[in-house]
Amino acid sequence: MRKSHSILLSIVSLAIVGGLSGQSASADAISDFYKKTRLKVIVGYSPGGGFDRGGRVVGRHIGKYIPGTPKTIVQNMPGGGSMRSLNWLAQKAPKNGAAIGHFHPAAVREHLLGGKGVKFDPRKFTWLGSYNRERAVTFVRAGRGIKTIQDAMEREVIIGATSPRSGGGAYPQIMNHVLGTRFKVVVGYGSTGESTLAMERGEVHGIGSWSWSQIKSRKKKWLKDKFINVLIHVSIAKHPDLPHVPTPLDLAKTKDDRDVLEMIFGYQELGRPFAAPPGTHAERGKALQAAFNKMVKQEDFKKAIEIAGLEVSAMDNKQVMVLLNKFYGLPAKTLDRGKTIYAEMRSGRLSKAKKKKTKGLKLVKVKGKGRKMKLTFKDKSGQTWKFKAREKKLGKKLKINGKKAKVKSMKPGMVCTISYYGKGGLAYSANCKS
Repeated sequence: MRKSHSILLSIVSLAIVGGLSGQSASADAISDFYKKTRLKVIVGYSPGGGFDRGGRVVGRHIGKYIPGTPKTIVQNMPGGGSMRSLNWLAQKAPKNGAAIGHFHPAAVREHLLGGKGVKFDPRKFTWLGSYNRERAVTFVRAGRGIKTIQDAMEREVIIGATSPRSGGGAYPQIMNHVLGTRFKVVVGYGSTGESTLAMERGEVHGIGSWSWSQIKSRKKKWLKDKFINVLIHVSIAKHPDLPHVPTPLDLAKTKDDRDVLEMIFGYQELGRPFAAPPGTHAERGKALQAAFNKMVKQEDFKKAIEIAGLEVSAMDNKQVMVLLNKFYGLPAKTLDRGKTIYAEMRSGRLSKAKKKKTKGLKLVKVKGKGRKMKLTFKDKSGQTWKFKAREKKLGKKLKINGKKAKVKSMKPGMVCTISYYGKGGLAYSANCKS
């Protein structure tokens, strides 16, 4: 009996040691891979916005929690409200655990609702999670006679947006279809910053969707001066700061209305999501998920996100899949209605913001570089004109003496023709003579 018992203990011990050795070998293999490999974080927007800032914070922090502590590099891949980056993630991204994507949840919804050009199924991604369940709002400039969402049901309200697919472009149209609002959407602005400048200049009444955390951090003066009126959340839940502001679900007249609104606006719960490609190496995918879940709980990460003007209210990879499966499991009647609403939206023509062009502006000062350039001009009457510029973007459409040139070649004294949306906004192209 003693001999049998001893043999049994030996077998169990060997099994345990073997299991631990297997786990150790697996961890070592992951560590070895990431010691030699840079992790790419692909952001589906241009530099400077909230998604870019959040993506760069994650890029700085997530490597600390991945075996092998890989170095990370953040790359921007703008296009189609982050649709381009999602298609790249699904079709072309390496599946070895060396790439993750950061994109807008509204683009994720396009697969469910029959969007054109969609080359991904979000259920197949290796989801890491989201560091925030977004609470965005629709708002207008005060003093326009529009104080509540009910006012937007009684008179036309002009909304500025980047594209029909963006939250700012899509959500007002959806509310028109289901709730009876009268939003007129003007698309084509280069960024949310451009459309907010258009609101400040009086070209549009308001903005269709911008996160409340961004407004609080970047537009404190608006709130202090009561410059805007918040009409409605574009989410299924309220931000604690705005208990009096309704959600679309609060205004639903029927159960069918509520179901379709919950499906469409529920994607905002994904907030600021991250995922790896479908078919990502299983063990490395698990390591990325574990690293993300650990990162979002750290105080230094939360502080960095707050400095970036954002908030942390995390959702892990399992919660993301529960949400997606809920939407894909909705009754066919609800899904068909959502697809019909989207088809009608896409078939309609939206007004487009027009760029302006001014000639004979004499360059006085060039300040800064990269994404934070500022250009100062004077016209023939002596009036000062100031524009922001992004060195990389302006450099693609800059000519000096009829030849393509780099932005650093712009010198005070040159006389330029500038293409822009409005004074104080971005300069999109320049044609200068020395």
